[in-house]
Amino acid sequence: MLDKIAMVTLLILYILMIFVSLFTYLIVRGGNECKTDEERFYEDEEQMNYLKNYKNKKLG
Repeated sequence: MLDKIAMVTLLILYILMIFVSLFTYLIVRGGNECKTDEERFYEDEEQMNYLKNYKNKKLG
């Protein structure tokens, strides 16, 4: 009896985790697709500045 309860519980947890991961994927994907070209440009510029500063701190 305990084995059946454990199997059902694990199955429910597995299905729940699949739904959570699917929704997380959709949120991340949707957030990236809604950006304008200007927003992408500023984001890329900000990332390049961060990497330059990181490199300078690492060398200095």
